[in-house]
Amino acid sequence: MAWMRREEGFTLLELMAALAILGFVVTAIYSFYLAGLKSWQRGLDQIEYRQSARIAMDKMIRELRYACEVKTDKAGVVEFKIRDDDKLTYRFRTEYEQLVFESINKNGTVKSHTKVAFHIAELAFSYDDHTGMLHIRISAGRAPETVTLTSSIRPRNITCPENG
Repeated sequence: MAWMRREEGFTLLELMAALAILGFVVTAIYSFYLAGLKSWQRGLDQIEYRQSARIAMDKMIRELRYACEVKTDKAGVVEFKIRDDDKLTYRFRTEYEQLVFESINKNGTVKSHTKVAFHIAELAFSYDDHTGMLHIRISAGRAPETVTLTSSIRPRNITCPENG
């Protein structure tokens, strides 16, 4: 039995076990990496949605502050006039998940159409005739990263006579 000598090295069974353990370790590390990457992306999306909602709210408050006539509807549209400009009506509304600011001539044609913010999921207005407060609610993004902002404003010129 001189031809059967023991050689140093690994058997096939030992190599297969080592590869299986290495596979489990790599899979675990990769799953942690993917979870971290998804969390990072959700955070970036939420920052973008929050910024978009904030830009939209700031623009609406800035424009509506000087309104003298405000009309809201259930579809998330607000139309208003500004005291010094009796020829135009202004409107905020959503279109394809975008907040749009429009100016409209007396004959009903849109004079200007400006996209203010993106990723807008919901826009709601309600006007309280008793207090003169306009309540605004805007939601941006997609679930579960949806961001909702609310605000109220009392237009400064709401008591002005109707422009003729």
